[in-house]
Amino acid sequence: MLQPEQWARIRARAFPPLRRGGWYRVVQLTPTEVTLDVNRRPLTVPRPFLQVLPIRPRMWSVVLRPRGSANPPQSWGPRYAVCPHCCARAPLSDRSTSMRCPACQMAFVIGWSDSHWRVFDLLSRSPTAQVIVKAHDVAVKFLKR
Repeated sequence: MLQPEQWARIRARAFPPLRRGGWYRVVQLTPTEVTLDVNRRPLTVPRPFLQVLPIRPRMWSVVLRPRGSANPPQSWGPRYAVCPHCCARAPLSDRSTSMRCPACQMAFVIGWSDSHWRVFDLLSRSPTAQVIVKAHDVAVKFLKR
């Protein structure tokens, strides 16, 4: 049985070279660690530091600016968005529901809340391929709404 791809993003404030809000392809998943494809190189991260999903979300991630951070520019305010396609950063407008990426020019909905993805955090520590396929199918149906 072919196992679908899984995707993960960092939960922790800083874990170089991972960018907050960016989604990375999961190469290997164990109960304690996740190996990610980061710029075509494997990077192993403790599993509790990551949010792992059975599908790559197609909406902007909203990220709170780290304290004292000069990048991105202070003019962007207390939060910014990360493109789900290319991981570029962009300023947010409080009233926007979607926006176009200045880097890749693709448009996506803004994920002001990621609570709908948290259901996948309830998966067992070592999900079977069947559970991953079922979760993938549920996520695809959710995205088609």
